[in-house]
Amino acid sequence: MPKKKSKNSFLSNFDTTRKLEVAGILIISVAVLLLLSIASYNPNDYGIVKSMSPGAIFSVDQGPALNINNWLGVVGAYISHFLVHSLFGFTSLILPVMIASFGWYLFRQNDLQELGWPLAYGVWVMLLFSTLFGWFHNELELLTTIWSGNFGLGTAAILQNILGIGSIVILSVLIFVSALILVDRDLQKTIDTFKSWTGGMRDDLQERKEEKQRKKAARKEQKEKEKKIRQQQKAERAMKNSSAINENSVSEESSIDDIVERSQQEDLERRENQKKESAELEKKPPRAILDKGDSADISEEDDDVEVSVFIGEGEEEASDRELDRQNRKKAREIPVIKYKFPGIDLLDSPPNEGNEVDLEEIKLNKKIILDKLKRHKIEILSINAIVGPTVTLYELEPSPDVKISKIESYANDLKMATAAHGLRIMAPIPGRSAVGIEVPNSSRETVYIKSVINTRKFVDTDMDLPVAFGKTIENEVFMIDLTKMPHLLIAGATGSGKSVGINTIITCLLYKCHPDDVKFVLIDPKKIELSLYRNIQNHFLAVLPGAEEPIVTDTSKALETLESVTHEMDERYELLKMAMVRDIKSYNEKFKDGELDEDLGHRHLPYIVVIIDELADLMMTAGKKIEEPIARLAQLARAIGIHLCVATQRPSVNVITGTIKANFPARIAYQVASKVDSRTILDTGGADQLVGRGDMLFTNGAGMTRIQNAYVSTEEVEKITQFIGVQQGFKQPFHLPRVEDEESGIPDPLDDIDDLFKDAAKIVVLHQQGSVSLLQRKLKIGYNRAGRIIDQLYNAGVVGPYQGSTARDVKLTEEDELEEIYEELGL
Repeated sequence: MPKKKSKNSFLSNFDTTRKLEVAGILIISVAVLLLLSIASYNPNDYGIVKSMSPGAIFSVDQGPALNINNWLGVVGAYISHFLVHSLFGFTSLILPVMIASFGWYLFRQNDLQELGWPLAYGVWVMLLFSTLFGWFHNELELLTTIWSGNFGLGTAAILQNILGIGSIVILSVLIFVSALILVDRDLQKTIDTFKSWTGGMRDDLQERKEEKQRKKAARKEQKEKEKKIRQQQKAERAMKNSSAINENSVSEESSIDDIVERSQQEDLERRENQKKESAELEKKPPRAILDKGDSADISEEDDDVEVSVFIGEGEEEASDRELDRQNRKKAREIPVIKYKFPGIDLLDSPPNEGNEVDLEEIKLNKKIILDKLKRHKIEILSINAIVGPTVTLYELEPSPDVKISKIESYANDLKMATAAHGLRIMAPIPGRSAVGIEVPNSSRETVYIKSVINTRKFVDTDMDLPVAFGKTIENEVFMIDLTKMPHLLIAGATGSGKSVGINTIITCLLYKCHPDDVKFVLIDPKKIELSLYRNIQNHFLAVLPGAEEPIVTDTSKALETLESVTHEMDERYELLKMAMVRDIKSYNEKFKDGELDEDLGHRHLPYIVVIIDELADLMMTAGKKIEEPIARLAQLARAIGIHLCVATQRPSVNVITGTIKANFPARIAYQVASKVDSRTILDTGGADQLVGRGDMLFTNGAGMTRIQNAYVSTEEVEKITQFIGVQQGFKQPFHLPRVEDEESGIPDPLDDIDDLFKDAAKIVVLHQQGSVSLLQRKLKIGYNRAGRIIDQLYNAGVVGPYQGSTARDVKLTEEDELEEIYEELGL
């Protein structure tokens, strides 16, 4: 038999979307009716409604209901009386607006959580203004009760009884704060915005004043010119009225006319030139600002090649409180310890010097470069001079028929002609169709760390380990994320700024990272460079258990520390494998969400930054032993959040070996002694031509960037570490795992055999794998206990010695062989 078609009800054809749309429309309609009821409130309506009998409501064309003024009749009179008279007065108009907003969000199916803040703000404003209107009625009788309602009157009376005249002060402050919150919920940002508005108004007034002065000067100049012309015309007339006019007088009269005509023509030409110059300036690229006066002076040279001078705009400065606000928010999100980030006020403010343009120096260098190249028949079409803190980059556009290699071959001739130490040629400039010649400035600008950290670029960055090294030639802040490097190799001669660069790295991380998120392992064979950071050992330093000094200065301790870091790396890989994630960021997110069990050894993993201030000294004393842990860390440690910053003042091949060099793609070179050293660190020349004092080259495998390192003084480092050190940190520094010497073994297992020893031995023999993680999974125990059992199995002869990240070998093949071991141990 054919099945009967089921008849769907009318409502069953509505899906969830349609139901929400209908509900939204109904709620908006109710809000509109409520708005009409409140807007048409009349105090007399409620008296009429109260006196009406039930039957009067249904009377047609007669009865008291016809006298009600409310647009919604009897219902509207009841509702408006309750909201306006009994509650909040006419401020109740905010209520239907909020209800309509709720209905609109339902209709549009937007996220209702977004309405939380606006609705709360609307209720607050309704209560606040109801109270304010009540205060004016009680105290001054300026407003009727329909503006405040009984709620406003009662609340205002209570405030007046408690605070007296202070009640209006409190209400005024609350209204002012509410207005600021309406503009922006960040009050500090609102104040900064207001300051920028007032500053902009002052600038506009100053510009108008200057414009008036310019117009006044122009009118004055025009009047003087007209006065001169009138004087010349008067002189003409005097000559005509003199004694007999002869040919000489005629010629003199003509010459005066010529002078007047030439003067007028020159004025017109000068104006046309100024207009053309202004149009050209507006077409300049946005990467730099062209100084109009400077460019005009330089273009008046005798040669036909003009040079355009550019000064980098620099980064936008952050407000004084912006970094503090973001850091406070970050500190609240990590409530492990009560920690306050160092403020920007601990850093020295740079003097108001900026990039000063020495036009005479630029003219001279331009003339020398062009003259030298012309002698070798190399034609240059245009030159751009980009003025940086340390050097000026001259961008040369050669003629199409010129070979680039030909310009590069005359590098020594240009060095001798300019008599500049550190001239460097880039042929061509990466990413541009031009040849670059970097010439050091005669007067250099110091880049202070505050001018780098207190920028929007640094403050708003979302990098995990941000490091702002300094400024490029175009005055831009150069930033890297250490997690993306992932390791950094630094080289530079003594006094070139290498130690300041290390301080820059640490300072940037201290200003952006919480102590729970990053730890430093500081190895300083020179014993004095990193000693300033001893004060922050309980906050940021990672040390060996029982270490006497938080800063590693002894060579043997350095080797032990690096081996301990490799052991930490192996442990972290085991934890990531158990958590089934690929990197430290995903692991910490899982741990934070409670998806990982602490009983199994899981823990929050901070980033570890290992800083070695002098690799050459370690290589001389420890030799190849020190190279092995560094190479292992460089090859494997990126995913688990361990990063190396290795510095040396002697970048020779026996210090920076091929194994180390291959695993450090990111490299920084300060001034070095020879081209050989430059090629060792950068695989190319150029570092030998740097001018020292923080002048450096950075490469990450693609291209080269010249940077002026930001200067961090010893006093600034002391203030930062003292500010952090006086705060209550962790009870002890972060302890690295202890690495036992393989030859010395472990304590006698007969002293304290674990209860799970037998079960663990069976599991290891059955799976033929001496792995800590295997015991954790099978026995459901933590990492530390599983590690102790593995050590006991090693002493008992069940498994072999430690082999790094590889599982230990199992010496037994059958479970029956375990019985002999049990008998020897008395189990």
